[in-house]
Amino acid sequence: QYDHCQYDQRQPYHHQQQKERHPSLLHAFNNDNNDPISSPQSSSTQFAMNPTSEDAITIMNDTFQLTQQQQTQLQSLCLLIDEWNDRINLISRKDCNVNVIFGRHVLPCLGVLGLSVFDSNKVKRVVDVGTGGGFPGLPLAIAYPDVDFLLVDSVGKKLTAVENVAERLGLTNVKVHHGRAEELVEESGKFDLCVGRSVAALPKYCLWIQNLLSSDGKLAYMIGGDIEEEILEETESDVDIDELLQYPGASDKRILVFPKQGVTELAKASGLVLKLPNKPSKSKTNNPKRRQKAKGQWTKRDSTAPKQRGYDDFQRYDSTQA
Repeated sequence: QYDHCQYDQRQPYHHQQQKERHPSLLHAFNNDNNDPISSPQSSSTQFAMNPTSEDAITIMNDTFQLTQQQQTQLQSLCLLIDEWNDRINLISRKDCNVNVIFGRHVLPCLGVLGLSVFDSNKVKRVVDVGTGGGFPGLPLAIAYPDVDFLLVDSVGKKLTAVENVAERLGLTNVKVHHGRAEELVEESGKFDLCVGRSVAALPKYCLWIQNLLSSDGKLAYMIGGDIEEEILEETESDVDIDELLQYPGASDKRILVFPKQGVTELAKASGLVLKLPNKPSKSKTNNPKRRQKAKGQWTKRDSTAPKQRGYDDFQRYDSTQA
């Protein structure tokens, strides 16, 4: 079990405060001019963190009480994603390295562990729609080995990599689905939680996943930037990820949690109509009795039947006879 984080109201941290508080983020503000404003870093490198650093261990060990095996799996996850990213563009290749993968991708996903919505006693099945390179599904599957995860994406080659990574990490609680969320008709109403990370506009995303949630299911959505007030009105919680991690300055994203009703309302607000896949109908051509031959179609001849020569008294001419 993981202790849910208790939050307090923190004042915004300036760059210099973050630099003094968190040594593992020092490189995010170092440049030739030693001036973070005149030479801005990319958002990826700004949040990079060594997965074996003291701060990383503190978050994994003290904040979320992850076991040594789980911490090792998360560190190995970064290496495997980096390996696959050389072949397949799982995540942005700009400034991509193990530290960026952990600080920008793995660590923010762990923020979900701090939400009261993720109670492993109640949450048994989780769907990650638009998983891409396996985020947030893979880090969460490492943290909750007793919860079943279904990772969904429409890009098959990415799921090939995700499936390989899960296998090499020994994650038996992870399955993948190549396709769209709305195609999972047989999984309707079977998930306690849906997680997503900046996949699409929230109303459209809610339209895709609304049928997957159980009656008391919820959506935990990782997102950055400004959010429309109409969307925030449907949330039951809105927490900055660095608060969930108890590590100010670790992320510029937040996690919005929506109840099933809120998901339904946002889906309606999208103004779109969900097109469910048609059930396959029985084609008439599948019935051999009703199958009609096309004109001029070739048919195999019965070799045992007598040849039809057109006359019965046929005799072959023999030139040797007089």
